[in-house]
Amino acid sequence: MPRLALTTLSLLLVTLLAGCGIDAATSAATAAKLKAREAEQAQAIKQNIEQQLDVARQQEEQRRKEMDAATR
Repeated sequence: MPRLALTTLSLLLVTLLAGCGIDAATSAATAAKLKAREAEQAQAIKQNIEQQLDVARQQEEQRRKEMDAATR
């Protein structure tokens, strides 16, 4: 093969392979962003549940105090 054809073929292959690498990197970055978003949402859900539990505990404590006061 002539030298120019080899050089052209080499450049073409490098360009194609680089394109595949960019796609893979983009996909990995997108997946990482999605996982980060999922983690943030899970943390928000956890905090919400903890707040609800705290409210329920406070209500139960208030009921207990009211019951104690009523039985005295």
